[in-house]
Amino acid sequence: MKNIIGTVAVLLSLAVLTLEARAAMSDGRQVEPYIQLGVGAYTRDIEEKSSALSTFKVDGTADSTRLIAKAGVDIGGVLNLYVQGGGVNLSIDEFDNYDSGMGGAYGGGLRVNIYQAPYRDGLKLFVEGNYLRFTTDDHVQIEVNCTAANGCASFPNQFVPRISKETIQWNEYTVLLGASGRYFDIGPYGGVRLSKVDGKDRIRAGADANFTSTFQATPDVKEQDNFGIFFGVDFFLDRSEKTALNFEVSLIDQDSFQVAIRRAF
Repeated sequence: MKNIIGTVAVLLSLAVLTLEARAAMSDGRQVEPYIQLGVGAYTRDIEEKSSALSTFKVDGTADSTRLIAKAGVDIGGVLNLYVQGGGVNLSIDEFDNYDSGMGGAYGGGLRVNIYQAPYRDGLKLFVEGNYLRFTTDDHVQIEVNCTAANGCASFPNQFVPRISKETIQWNEYTVLLGASGRYFDIGPYGGVRLSKVDGKDRIRAGADANFTSTFQATPDVKEQDNFGIFFGVDFFLDRSEKTALNFEVSLIDQDSFQVAIRRAF
């Protein structure tokens, strides 16, 4: 269901982006489409719980590298709509040394400048919301209690290793409240952020030499901290200010560093 909701949300974002761009052009507002390519390293503390097992809880640290492309449109210097997609890997040592390859990612976002100082290159206050979804998988070795109920008789009441396929579906929601300014060809910005992770960890193991029954579990994956700060800077590389190199750092809820190149048209 969440996969369907995420796909519908991206399609709606594309529709809103197109309709708003057309409306802006018809009433004379400046419309500036752009693309952005970025790579970043991300680390955040998470926890895994199962509603079926009240005592089950695992704390972990999720590390990922993200290659994300954005395509969007800036409308009148006030509204910025974009969609995003790319590839993400995920590594969580505490989840039985889970270490995935690249999985597909998609999402979108909206930024609104809620205040702009009445002079060129003045202070701006903005609020932004964005969504990113990705799915990764790996084969890991888990340990399962050997009992007659799960078809294991070789090592009674002992934890026995078995190979399982683990798929993590990760939904990430972020709201930013920040300020930006200009100093010659440099555009610094920063603010506070609220983020939420809503994920599922699907663990599935088939019958093997020790177990005659299959095994599956789907615990929830959540964030440990949801408040943080961010700051970054744009370096404009040409006189028209259509090409910019961006560096951005986030701290507390997640520790991340991103480098991106943006080109407006």
